[in-house]
Amino acid sequence: MNVAESAVGQGGRMRLSRQVTNSIIRLIAEKKLGPGDVLPTELQIAEQLQVSKSSVREAIKMLEALGVVEIRRGLNTIISENPQRGYLNVMMTHLYLNSGTLEELRVFRRTFEAAYTSLALEMADQKDLEAIGQALEQFRAALEAGRLTVEDDIRFHSRILTATHNSFLISLGNALNELFREAIGVSLHTNPEIALHDHEKIYQAIVDRNPVAAVEAIGKSADQWAESLRIEPDGIYQ
Repeated sequence: MNVAESAVGQGGRMRLSRQVTNSIIRLIAEKKLGPGDVLPTELQIAEQLQVSKSSVREAIKMLEALGVVEIRRGLNTIISENPQRGYLNVMMTHLYLNSGTLEELRVFRRTFEAAYTSLALEMADQKDLEAIGQALEQFRAALEAGRLTVEDDIRFHSRILTATHNSFLISLGNALNELFREAIGVSLHTNPEIALHDHEKIYQAIVDRNPVAAVEAIGKSADQWAESLRIEPDGIYQ
């Protein structure tokens, strides 16, 4: 597997960087490396691809930003054990650079959650239903004990994501959970009982395999989330 280092100029370097990045991804696939596995050294990759170490270094930094690898300072580069970080990086960059409003972000969350929950109620097996139900009971127990945290909410939604049996949705959904972590905390602090009620409705819709009820429950939950954050139509916190 060779990558000719013949490109000249900035545009050429960008093309070369993409080529090296794609070649490293193929190398990972060929070696069947998984989360936590160590990537070959920069020198080894450079020799195999017949490119400079600087080109390999640039490509690895790009893969780190995408969440494919993690660079352990002073140690090795490993295949990421937290691939959703790449999704999170992209979304955070979009939020910083895009002029979209918080209201648009709310609609995005509601739409995405409805989509993966609808798939989950189709794909969920008995083990998935039990896991979601267990997460719901943990949420209820934490609320009654006065120790409800964001983790209790994220656990419930993560179990639903797992029930989709779709690795892309699971990674993206977990990244979104992290993106909304602070906002979820505000909502739980404001209306924990309503949050429990919404979770119960969502869970029952999944058990009943009722997509209409699921979408309705998620819509109400998203509206309540927005209200707790006091998001106006222009997306400004009040």
